[in-house]
Amino acid sequence: MTVVRARLDGADAELGQVAAADVARLILGLERAIASAAYVVLGESRRGTGRHRQAIESASRLRFVGVESGSVVGILALPESDPSDAELRLPVPHLSALAFEQVLDAINGGAPRTDPELAAAVAGLAAALGIGDRNTSLALTSEARVATGDQPRQAVLDAGVRERMHRLAAQPQPVGRDQALVGLLFEADFEEETARLRLPDGGVVTVAFTPDLADDIHEALRSQARLDGLVRYDSRTSQATHVELRAVERSMQAPLDAEAFWRSESFATLQAAQGTTGHVDPTALAINDLTDRERADFLAALDA
Repeated sequence: MTVVRARLDGADAELGQVAAADVARLILGLERAIASAAYVVLGESRRGTGRHRQAIESASRLRFVGVESGSVVGILALPESDPSDAELRLPVPHLSALAFEQVLDAINGGAPRTDPELAAAVAGLAAALGIGDRNTSLALTSEARVATGDQPRQAVLDAGVRERMHRLAAQPQPVGRDQALVGLLFEADFEEETARLRLPDGGVVTVAFTPDLADDIHEALRSQARLDGLVRYDSRTSQATHVELRAVERSMQAPLDAEAFWRSESFATLQAAQGTTGHVDPTALAINDLTDRERADFLAALDA
């Protein structure tokens, strides 16, 4: 069982004084943030505004384990079992732990880029709890790594973080759609799992890929390639800026001789150029599924 702690600090945040509604808001808001982070971990974008698909719900559903005295510390547990529909390519406990780490990274500002939907979820959690108003802060701690001898990870959601999350969530979000981009894959960072694709019009697109696609990226590097994935566009210029990669195919294109394309050659000329007579010797054919008698009858029929 992976335990996480959520400590709410404020004038009325002690056990016996804290509003029950704030405890409920804490748990529900944290679940929303973990669900948003799970999409980031999977490299997917949420479609629509309805319910999350079953796999994401399973990965973000917290269990209430207990509470500690003093400033209210909710002791929660991340999910332990897989969803019945087996939608995920990661086990639910692994996805839950990675998603919670994403939440901590977003709050601490350690992520190279924060997903706008994740920022909105964290900002919503802070707003629901009145962080910076009736409550001072919310400290989140993960004990997922304690078993390996590492110190628990912690992130503190305070008024400054709340404002930063609001700014990130309010930034214009580029439009995205599933499609393919073709261009020159000219740069890759295998530690950050990013690459750069130069389009035919000279534009450059950032490519985010998962570890299972690293070999494909390496093979296609410095060559023309077709990239399939979720392509995001700048909302103002409509230029492609980012692609979340799902598949890569290296493009092999033979040089085109414009004069030869329009030249009309006779069949005999083509045969001579390719060194072939156009005749097939039936006895040289591999017909492995025939008996000797059946083969002889077949060849005799051809000569008739």
